[in-house]
Amino acid sequence: MVKSTLINLAYLFYPRKICFQKEEEKYFNSVEYKRLIERIGYFNKDENRYFCDILKKDFENDKVLRNFKDVSLLDWQDRAISFNLQIVQESELHTISLFLSILIPFYTIRVQKNKIEYFFSSLEIEQMKNDNSDSREIKDLISEISTRVENKMLYRMFPNELINMIIEDINFQEIPFGKFTMFNAFFNNSITTDNEN
Repeated sequence: MVKSTLINLAYLFYPRKICFQKEEEKYFNSVEYKRLIERIGYFNKDENRYFCDILKKDFENDKVLRNFKDVSLLDWQDRAISFNLQIVQESELHTISLFLSILIPFYTIRVQKNKIEYFFSSLEIEQMKNDNSDSREIKDLISEISTRVENKMLYRMFPNELINMIIEDINFQEIPFGKFTMFNAFFNNSITTDNEN
């Protein structure tokens, strides 16, 4: 039921069986693509991103979550407001990414482990370790983020078992037919893998 509903919602924003690259004019003139662009344009205006302000204000009261950065790329036709938070735990750099769909009231959280030495000097790494007085594990932070998003914004977590499901008859930008996932439909063009946690 949820799966078919989400696929039908995707069909509202992406034309079926029309190739983005080979049938550009037909794709751009489709009702679905125009609907998608209109929706992205609406949320690309500062005054229409009020729900982000609600969440940011709520995060301000938490010494870790207040460091979330808005990394949204709506100008590149992303379908989500995106936030990143970098934290160091056990000498490893983790990026927690929160994606709030602008097409449907769902969100997802992805966690990525990074090589810390690529981003920071030894001195900066030591300082970050010393500054980290928060004892919450990543799974606890994810739970806290989820609670706040669901309580403040009335969004629901996107079903994890569907996030990488391919929608065969849709393509978009550089993502060809047979590679376009539910994550791509509702969030952005990234390729996702299972969370480490």
